[in-house]
Amino acid sequence: MFFSVALTCLLLGGGVAGYFSHQTNQQRLADPGFLRQQLDRVGDGAGPPRPTGRPPSLIRVTEARRDKIGTIRPFVGQLVEVQIARISSEVSGLVVDLPIEIGMRVKGGETLIAQTDRIWLELVLEQTEAEIKILEAQLSHQQSELDRLEVLAPSRAVSESELNNQRTIAEQFHRNLEKAKIANRETKEKLKRTTILAPFDGYVVKRQVGLGELLAPGTPIAEIVSLGDVDAHVFVGEEFVNRIKIDDEIPIVINQLGMRVVGKVRSVVPYAPTAARVFPILVRLDDQNGLLKVGMSVTALIQTADLQDSVIVSKDAVLDKPDGSIVWVAVEKDNTFVAKPVPVKITVREIEAYGVQPETAEGEELLQAGSKTVIEGAERLVPDQAVRITVITPELLDNLPPKTGQRVIEPKERPGASAGESPTGRP
Repeated sequence: MFFSVALTCLLLGGGVAGYFSHQTNQQRLADPGFLRQQLDRVGDGAGPPRPTGRPPSLIRVTEARRDKIGTIRPFVGQLVEVQIARISSEVSGLVVDLPIEIGMRVKGGETLIAQTDRIWLELVLEQTEAEIKILEAQLSHQQSELDRLEVLAPSRAVSESELNNQRTIAEQFHRNLEKAKIANRETKEKLKRTTILAPFDGYVVKRQVGLGELLAPGTPIAEIVSLGDVDAHVFVGEEFVNRIKIDDEIPIVINQLGMRVVGKVRSVVPYAPTAARVFPILVRLDDQNGLLKVGMSVTALIQTADLQDSVIVSKDAVLDKPDGSIVWVAVEKDNTFVAKPVPVKITVREIEAYGVQPETAEGEELLQAGSKTVIEGAERLVPDQAVRITVITPELLDNLPPKTGQRVIEPKERPGASAGESPTGRP
């Protein structure tokens, strides 16, 4: 009973308080002095205005340029060696020294590849040298006898047949001596060739014998690939191969290294036996101090159409849509930048840049050489939206691969910018 009475009093008290509060508000709204006081508290609107519309969008830009540009297409291939040697033994012998390992660098004419046993050839050499001495002594005796008979021949103390017979004997010994000397030189040459040296600078890619093996002439010992220059072996379609000439300079991208180098066409092979009808070409490259290695995949960037004059923009600046292509341009207006869309037609496609043609007269005025085209942040833009261009400090790009189309933009200083504030408005 007590709780019911208390609850009733509480409800009646709240209703009475609400009634008097309502009456008080009605009186205040009807009072001109109270309303004037509230307006004075709000102020006359001289404070900071509330932001309206979209905030400036952060973008990156690159400058368009006007130049000649031609369609460039990628063609895949791989790096191959300029020279490869399959080193073999020229003489028979037991392998007594084999200091090479796979991957080892060798110097032409200096690095030992293999050494075969010399003992048997040294014995043959001693034998031929002994034979030479014997033959020299015999020839000397026969020559002396011939000289004696020739002195007696005018007095007819010896017959003509005896004299001719002695000449034949002396000539035979002379021939035998020459033959022994040739055998001696052959043995010496074989001894030299038991020491097998690298034929050129390179590195070992295969070792095919082991220490202690008996070699016969022609037995392969190792394979060596040359150092220094390498060739990019690229396959080009039949519709483009005739555009390529010897000594043409072609950019080559080494895919795994993210590196681009320029090489000269060394050969165009006029032979495409497969159904694909692709022709191999070889582009000579420097190995960049060993960075480029045989077997790496590469992409050759080959021009497949004639150059034509065009407005050139970065590939990243073109937004391809089903209803057409658009390039967003940052236009300076009242000390700030606003975004303007320019419908374009792509006339030339390079690997990282496009040649474009604006489709409207307004677009031709907006998109010219030097125009700032948006390469990042275009997906969020709407026409005439304020934008803020990022500033890249050049020092940050040191020792880093360049980004395609990247440019440093220095916006004008805003009026009234405080000290310590950057031109972009960021502290």
